[in-house]
Amino acid sequence: MLFSPFVICGKTGERMKVSVVPASQTDIEATSAEPKWQTDWTTAYLSEPSVEKFAIKSFDGELIGLGAYQIRGRSAYVFILYAESAPHSNPTMNPRDTRKYYGIGELLIAYGIKFSIDHGCRGDVVFDAKTDELAAHYERDFHAKRVASIGSGPKRYMLADEDAWRLFSKFLEEVPE
Repeated sequence: MLFSPFVICGKTGERMKVSVVPASQTDIEATSAEPKWQTDWTTAYLSEPSVEKFAIKSFDGELIGLGAYQIRGRSAYVFILYAESAPHSNPTMNPRDTRKYYGIGELLIAYGIKFSIDHGCRGDVVFDAKTDELAAHYERDFHAKRVASIGSGPKRYMLADEDAWRLFSKFLEEVPE
């Protein structure tokens, strides 16, 4: 099955097809240049060989978002370490009416589900909510299930089965082969 990922254009509300490709070193370095991203993707933590990073790009090469994924639990699930929008579309950096694109975070989680399927993990993904607002969003909009997290760390969620498929099929349209 082939899928065609997309994001939503802020000005028009229309779907714009994008590509999801392995992140290049230039993509990673862009996170510490102006305008700076919320996360510095050049850290040792994100540079671990077991972490696979992917970039969402427009077809003219514009970097729209980055996602970092890691297979965990003896290939039981994919942990989404980070999913971040470029500064021009980041909801915590821009008012809603000025963001260039929407749906980037959802697409990065949907891509994590695809990554999980492609690596024999049945589409199961786990991720942390960095804020209470995100936790509420994951529960309400994705039907993500809360799972145990380590100590007093962030709230941890899992998407699996029908809930994972619902998000996967929302942002990754099936296209005929």
